[in-house]
Amino acid sequence: MTRALADGGEDSPVNWSIIETVAAIKRRQVSAREVLDAYIGQIELHNSKLNAIVTRLDDRARQQATAIDEATVRGIDAGPLAGVTFTVKDLIATRDVRATAGSLILRDFVSPWGATAIDRLGDAGAVLIGKTNCPEFGLAIHTGNRLFGDTLNPVDSTLSPGGSSGGDAAAVGAHMASFGVGTDYGGSIRLPAHCTGLASIRPTPGVIPGTGQLPFLPSASPVPPNSASMQARLQTIAPIGRSIYDLWGLVEVMAGPDGIDTNAVPVRLGSPARRSVAGLGVAWCDGDGSYPVRADLVEAVESAADALSELGARVVNRRPPGMDQAESVYAELRSLDGLPDHIRLWKGREEELTDYVRGWLDSARPEGTLGEFQRLTAFADAIRLQVNNFMNEWPILLMPVASVPAFAPRSDDFEVEGRILHGVQIESCCRVVTLLRAPTAVVPCGQSKEGLPVGVQVIGRPFCDARVIEVATELADRFAPDGREVTR
Repeated sequence: MTRALADGGEDSPVNWSIIETVAAIKRRQVSAREVLDAYIGQIELHNSKLNAIVTRLDDRARQQATAIDEATVRGIDAGPLAGVTFTVKDLIATRDVRATAGSLILRDFVSPWGATAIDRLGDAGAVLIGKTNCPEFGLAIHTGNRLFGDTLNPVDSTLSPGGSSGGDAAAVGAHMASFGVGTDYGGSIRLPAHCTGLASIRPTPGVIPGTGQLPFLPSASPVPPNSASMQARLQTIAPIGRSIYDLWGLVEVMAGPDGIDTNAVPVRLGSPARRSVAGLGVAWCDGDGSYPVRADLVEAVESAADALSELGARVVNRRPPGMDQAESVYAELRSLDGLPDHIRLWKGREEELTDYVRGWLDSARPEGTLGEFQRLTAFADAIRLQVNNFMNEWPILLMPVASVPAFAPRSDDFEVEGRILHGVQIESCCRVVTLLRAPTAVVPCGQSKEGLPVGVQVIGRPFCDARVIEVATELADRFAPDGREVTR
């Protein structure tokens, strides 16, 4: 469902960008309550079919929207995101709202505190409209679980929106919210953006504090992420939206250490500008080198590279050295890391878990030694050094998001260029970027041979997030889904 095809017509608030929405509310051209009601109307139209939002917060949202309108009438600034609706992945704790992680084990869990990033959005005036579905504990490429069932893709309801932030992708893609907040470890925000024709940002890990990402044992006060775990070191809270133009402001609101997450970093990222890409070094490749990518998806990456070349960028078709080893190191580290925090949470209730979570348990290697972990992390550091040295000359890298476009729910085996890929192997291009701790944006840059959206990863050096957004914006100008620039 593109912007032009959304219900309510072009003048409906559900078709406005975040910038347009905030401006209209502050000028009192529309009330926050009217904006909210338009989005609730979209939920009524589409959610029963797509199953994106699993916990609705209509009454709470109406109270917040009313307070924003009252403040606006009195001339009080209600925040930089005043009246903008959003959803949150059910893997993230939200104050006094159910957070299930898509698991029967947490079906009734309500946290008395919320993730720092989500609290900051609320303080900025954003209106939380609902919690969205995810695979159990975010451990699958399709969004579905025993608690809520399957979520479907708004582009084609016979397909999956991907995972694990597929509920947010489906909600935003169907114009049930302005933006969504999910998480990204091995590709959980990037794969859904690719599958649904949306834009996403995975910021450099540490830019947004990870406080509030499940799993953690229930506590009356915020629980710091386990800094020894790969999840805490590599996973990040991340936004998804209909346009890349909308997303940087969300990162700025959520960013900054909170005194709880010891992995969060106090860094000034700068703001993206409309700088020319003329002379900028851009490399592109057909994947990470470990698993094949369908030829039509590679063509989208090449088209993105050609577009930047036409704007004056120095473009080369070259894979960074060492990248072809990153997938295997990532997989070994995740296996060696295991799921210790998960296991503590569900101990004694394993029969309530889905089969794919049990599969993760079976693949874990809790017998691994500290020496083995140190060997692998040293290998990962060496790969990062090789890639970072390459990116000193070629600071932007374009890659596919996945080996295939959107797929049928619960698919697990994929034939790609004569080879069978299993499960998460289709997102190896995402997993290697995670290992690099690099900032990444996904921008729709064409269609597959079936007419499905195809996203391209725009990757930068760690903490060069603003430059990534600048390049992603140039691509959005060229490849906007409706054939014209999206209003900024």
